[in-house]
Amino acid sequence: MQNPIFVMKRIAILSLIVLLGACNSTAPNKQQQLDKLKQERDKLNAQISKLEASVDSTSENTKTVSVSLMTVKPSLFKNYIEVQGKVDADKNVTVTAEVPAVVTAIYVHTGQMVAAGQTLAQLDSKVITDQIAQLQNQLDYTKNLYERQQNLWDQNIGTKVQLLTAKNNYENVQKQIQVQQSQMAMYKVKAPISGVVDEVIAKIGQAVSPGVPAFRVVNTNDLKVTGQIGENNISRVNTGDAVEVVLPDLRDTLHTRLTYVSKVVDPASRAFNVEIKLPHRSVYHPNMLAVIRVVSYTNEGALTVPINVIQHGSDGDYIYLSDDKRAKRIPVTVSQTYGGTAEIGKGLKAGDQIITAGFDNLNEGDSVSAD
Repeated sequence: MQNPIFVMKRIAILSLIVLLGACNSTAPNKQQQLDKLKQERDKLNAQISKLEASVDSTSENTKTVSVSLMTVKPSLFKNYIEVQGKVDADKNVTVTAEVPAVVTAIYVHTGQMVAAGQTLAQLDSKVITDQIAQLQNQLDYTKNLYERQQNLWDQNIGTKVQLLTAKNNYENVQKQIQVQQSQMAMYKVKAPISGVVDEVIAKIGQAVSPGVPAFRVVNTNDLKVTGQIGENNISRVNTGDAVEVVLPDLRDTLHTRLTYVSKVVDPASRAFNVEIKLPHRSVYHPNMLAVIRVVSYTNEGALTVPINVIQHGSDGDYIYLSDDKRAKRIPVTVSQTYGGTAEIGKGLKAGDQIITAGFDNLNEGDSVSAD
């Protein structure tokens, strides 16, 4: 006799098999299932497209970047060779004594106008004065002898040799006095040029000698700015070139031309000298600092932009424009730069609106709005 539990398990298995068979007989075929899935897919694609459009619209509204714009216009662009210089005087003279002696008198003071040849100081000339006095006595004596000998000769008394000897002695003393008088002039310190006494160095009672400064005389009517430019620019700089001279202490800028360009390169500094003549103004003084800017390039129709708007990528330089309120990346070629401004050789045209601020985190295609 079979176990009832075993019989019940067999009945349950048979019932499950019958049920599965019934289900298979009522299921739709594969083609119907495929068509149904395709319909569901089309509905999902339509819903996805609608959501994407909504997301893009929301993203565009939130991605709008506030920027500053500048319209590109042709303008004057200059490039310069810039060097440090100083104001110098053609006539800036240190006056020294011609002979060693002690100063006995000073006739000028600082700031006084003097003429060329004017006596500035007197040196102790007692020795030379005594010598001239002695020679003067000797001159009187030899003159007297010469005149007497001439009278005797006129009376046919004496010899020709005696007359010539007396005359020679007299003339020799005259020459000695002239020499001493010329040396006497050396005991006066005189101004070699006309100008202003800029400095009185000597003092009464002080010993002076040749080569030791005693006075400084400056003529400020003839001032110039001098400087040195590196030899690599010698072919680009010529006499008559336009130049700007900046005097920082006076906050003054002169627009003038080079008056002299040296033809010789200094072997020590590897540079050549340039000079610019200054107009006569009381505010200009020797040794003032100056900045020399020689114009080396000029373009009256240049397209220029601030240097800071130019960005650098792996493929070269570029600038962001505002094109129909959208950021547009434009590759550019920089020709020259000076003073924070760059001349653009290629990439821009007149009328372009470049983004000058707000471009740091900008991407091409971003919506932009001008401040």
